[in-house]
Amino acid sequence: MSTPTPNASPTPKRTSLRVHRSEPVRGLRWRSAEERREAKRKIDAIRREAEARRIKELRLDMRVLRSPRVMMGILLLFLILGVAITSVLKKPVKRRPDETLMMINRATRSVKVAAQALTFYRVHTLQWPREQQGLAALLRDYGTYGWKGPYINWALTDPWGTEYVYHAPASRYEAPILFSCGPDTLPDTADDIRATPEDFVCDEGTWHRVEETDKQQTDSTQAEKVTP
Repeated sequence: MSTPTPNASPTPKRTSLRVHRSEPVRGLRWRSAEERREAKRKIDAIRREAEARRIKELRLDMRVLRSPRVMMGILLLFLILGVAITSVLKKPVKRRPDETLMMINRATRSVKVAAQALTFYRVHTLQWPREQQGLAALLRDYGTYGWKGPYINWALTDPWGTEYVYHAPASRYEAPILFSCGPDTLPDTADDIRATPEDFVCDEGTWHRVEETDKQQTDSTQAEKVTP
C-alpha cells in the first residue's frame, strides 16, 4: 500500500455537467402527468365560467327585450312598417299599355291620315291614284294634272312592316279600298284595319261633293252638245 507524499496536490473532484434550471419550463410537455391534468382542469373551469357568463348575459338581454317599453317600441315599429306597406300597395300601378294595342291604334291613325291624303289627291286631280301607282302617287308626281303633293311624309308601311293595301275603285264615284293587314300581316283577314267611306274627307271638301260638281259639269256639256 503506497503512502501519499506530503507535497502531492489533492485530486480535483469531478463536477456534474447537468444544468440546473432555476425557473420551470412552461408548457405541459415539461410537466408531470399530475401537473398536466391539473392544468387541463383549470382550463376547463375557465371555459365553463366563460360559457356561464355568456349565458347570463344572454338571459339579461332577453329580460331587456321582454320589458314593456321595448315591447311597445317593437309593436310601434311593426305598425309603422305595416302602414307604409299598405299605402304603397294601395297606390295605382301605372301599367304599360299592351304593345299590340298601341300598334293597332297607330295603324288606325295612319289609315285615316292616308284616306285624308287620298281625298286631297282626288279633290286636286279629280281622280283617284291608279292601281299601279298605289299610295306612291301621294309622295311623287307622275305627271298628273292638278297634283299639289306630296300629301304624306311617312313610309308606306304599317307598324308591322307590311305595306298598306290600296285598290282603286271601279268608278270614280266610289271610295277606294285602303287597309292595313294588321298583326298577322295577311290581307283580307279578321284583324285588317280598314278605312271607311267616312274617312275620305279633307278641309277642301269631300270626294262626294267633287263628284256632284263633275256630274253637273258633264250633264251641262252633254246638253250643250245635244242642242243644235
